[in-house]
Amino acid sequence: MSVINSTEKVFEDFQINVKLKISALWIAVMFCYVYGDYIEIYVPGVIADAMTVKSSIETQLEFFAVAVLMAMPSMMIFFALVVKPNINRWLNIILAAFYIVLLIAVNTETGWWFYLFLTAIEILISMAIIWYAWKWPTLEA
Repeated sequence: MSVINSTEKVFEDFQINVKLKISALWIAVMFCYVYGDYIEIYVPGVIADAMTVKSSIETQLEFFAVAVLMAMPSMMIFFALVVKPNINRWLNIILAAFYIVLLIAVNTETGWWFYLFLTAIEILISMAIIWYAWKWPTLEA
C-alpha cells in the first residue's frame, strides 16, 4: 500500500467586521434603488408623465419626501461604520424594516418584471441588514 503525499490548498480568509458587512449591504441596496429608478425612465409613458408635472408646493413637498427617503440609506452607508454599536444595531434594524414595508407597499403594484426583481433583491438585502444587525457580535465584559 502506497501513501500519496497530497497537499490540499486552503484559501485564505479573514473575519470581516459586522460594520463593514452592513455598510456594504447599504451600498448594494442603494445601487438597486438607483438602477431601478434609472431603468424606469425607459418604461413607456414615464418621461411623458414627468414632463406634465407642474411646480407647486405639493410637488415640492413630494420631491422633498423622496429626497429624504433616498438620503437615509445613503447616509446609512457611513453611519454603519461610525455610529456606536448599540445605537447602530437598532438604527439598522429599524430603517431596514421600514424600507421593507415601504418597498412592499409601493413597488409590488407594478407589472414590470425588472422592478419586481429589483424589489425582491432590495427586500433580501434589507433582510440581510436586519440579520447582521440582530446577530451583532458581543464581547464578554
